[in-house]
This record gives sequence, structure tokens and C-alpha cells, in this order.
Amino acid sequence: MPTLLNRTRLLLAGACLLLTAVAHADEQDFAGTVRKIFDGDSFLVRPAKGRDVDVRLQDIDAPEKDQPYGNTARAALVALIGDRNVFVDVIETDCYGRKVVRVYREPDRLDVAKALVRDGHVWVYRRTVHDQSLIALEEAARASRRGLWALDPSDRVPPWQHRYHQRQKGKRTSVAWVDADAFASLERAQPGGFHQAITPVSAGIVIAPGAVVGGEAGAGWAVVVPQPIEVTDHFYAQR
Repeated sequence: MPTLLNRTRLLLAGACLLLTAVAHADEQDFAGTVRKIFDGDSFLVRPAKGRDVDVRLQDIDAPEKDQPYGNTARAALVALIGDRNVFVDVIETDCYGRKVVRVYREPDRLDVAKALVRDGHVWVYRRTVHDQSLIALEEAARASRRGLWALDPSDRVPPWQHRYHQRQKGKRTSVAWVDADAFASLERAQPGGFHQAITPVSAGIVIAPGAVVGGEAGAGWAVVVPQPIEVTDHFYAQR
């Protein structure tokens, strides 16, 4: 009997710990009013107490503002929950400090992410999708050419690909432009002081250290890979 009693006590203690853990996780969930909407999948929610919470809908990705349909996707989210009361089911916090969430409109408990996918306003981010039912909703919207699926295929660039291209574009524009006059002046100042004469690089050619001509980093650019210049004691002896 003592053994059975001890086992019962252990089971009860384990159940209490489990219930406590679940209750603690649910403490992150909250109800509030939707405030500012940034785009088709992220916005601020103001709880009854405390500051506005920056949230992003889980499993979906809306077109960026500078993409075709970006403003329409935002307008669709405004129409669904702008200034409305919602219940926020917090899943996790992303690397930007936003809460990744599922949001349900009150009082009808509409699943906002599902509504956006159903009407063709957003993409399902299939790489990490948790709710597999969203895929069927997206396929139905695509087949019916609803929302963004009515766009020309060239205008339907997935937002994650668009962001990647923008980052790559930013890297290319940040490489240094060669000052051809500075190279020419240096060569004229000390002729023969180097092992080889320095040929001035024409203005407008981008130097991207480590870039390979024809590679991704140099796509669409005239790229010159700089070589190290050796300076000998002979150069300093002439000064």
C-alpha cells in the first residue's frame, strides 16, 4: 500500500506541474484592440493594461509595401481587424522582438490568418508552416485567381525572395567606387617606384573585393577584383 500511495502522490504532483506549466504559457496570451497596421501581416495590439504589443501573424507572409499588391494586402487586414477587438494567441518571439501569433477577431472568433489566405491576400510560408490547412486554402485561392493570384506572374514574387533581392542589391550599392584621379596622381608622383605601373581604373567600375566576375555578387555589374600592390624599399629610397 505505501508503494501505491507514493506512486499516486507522484502522479498527482506531476499533473500539477503540467497544469502549472500550461497556465504559465497561457499567461502570454492576451486580448486587446488593434491599433496601427503596418502591412498585411504585422500590426500593433493594445492590451487592456500596458503598452502596445508588436505582433506578426504566424505561417503567412504578405507582399512588402514596395511590391505589387502590398498596399492592397494591408488594406485587406485593415478591413478585417482595424480598430477591432481581438484575442492574441502568442506562439513565440522572433529575432526582431515581435510576438509571432495567431489572432482571432472578436466576437466572431474569425481566424485572421486563414481569412487572409482564403481571400488570396498573402502567401503561406511553407518552409516553416505549422497549420497545414493553410496550404489547401492557398491552393483554392490560387485556382480561383483571388487576390494577388490574379496578378501577372511577373508581379507575384514571394515576399521572402523580394527581401533577399533587396538585401543583395543593398550590398552591391555599398561597395566602394574607385577614384580614378587618385590612382593616376599616385602613379605620376612616383614613376617606376613600383614593380609594375598602376593602370588607372576607369571611373564607374565597381570594385567588389572577393567578387567573381559572372558570380551572384557581380551580376549586372562590371567587376574588378583588386590585387595587392607590393611597395619595395626602392620606392621609399626615391622620396
